[in-house]
Amino acid sequence: MSKLTSLVLLLLITLAVAEYEHDNGYHEYEKHGPCGKFSTERMLTHKLRHCEKAARDVRVPVSSQCCNDLAKVSIPCLYAVFSSDAFKKVGVNPEIAITIPKRCHHHKLDESPK
Repeated sequence: MSKLTSLVLLLLITLAVAEYEHDNGYHEYEKHGPCGKFSTERMLTHKLRHCEKAARDVRVPVSSQCCNDLAKVSIPCLYAVFSSDAFKKVGVNPEIAITIPKRCHHHKLDESPK
């Protein structure tokens, strides 16, 4: 085979694989997890750190910063963080944490992930 034919064949195979991955749901979530490229630990320490007090006690008001941060997090990521071992290690009660979206009036976050 000539070099040109080999190059064209390689290009066609690459395009076919890319199209197959796209059509079969191989997206960000499946490549990285529910929080994209971030681990649940990183989401907890960087994105949701303002929610820690409200996640320990249902009577503690949820800060506006926590609510703003929650609005930027996908629902599957939020549930993954709330149920992670890292969340439990810092003394957070997942049953209380899961009430935070409702306390922020983010009713769309109250739905369980599918």
